[in-house]
Amino acid sequence: MKPFNSGAVLAAWLLRVLLIWFVYLNYFEAFTNFDFKDFDFYIQAAYLLFAVLLLAGGFMKTESLTVLSGLGLFILPIIQLIRVFPADMAEALLLYLIPLAIGFNFFTSGNNQ
Repeated sequence: MKPFNSGAVLAAWLLRVLLIWFVYLNYFEAFTNFDFKDFDFYIQAAYLLFAVLLLAGGFMKTESLTVLSGLGLFILPIIQLIRVFPADMAEALLLYLIPLAIGFNFFTSGNNQ
């Protein structure tokens, strides 16, 4: 059976929307506290920024914004995994792997799905 190549564009947009929803559910409420002394505030702000840029990059002709935001979304979970290693590894691994996988997908493929 051949892959459904026509659905690749729809799949990319579903990933973008899923990431926006994921970031909103997991990071937006804590971000609104505006605790500038907490390092987690900056991680949450970066998640929000890169998720919005990934969505905006889908509307652009050039792929640079999509690739850069994908790289950012790939690096942020790695930073979080390094910070919590090994104490919270099992409980929060899925929380880190979802944006990592989506970010790596857009980092490697850009808008060409």
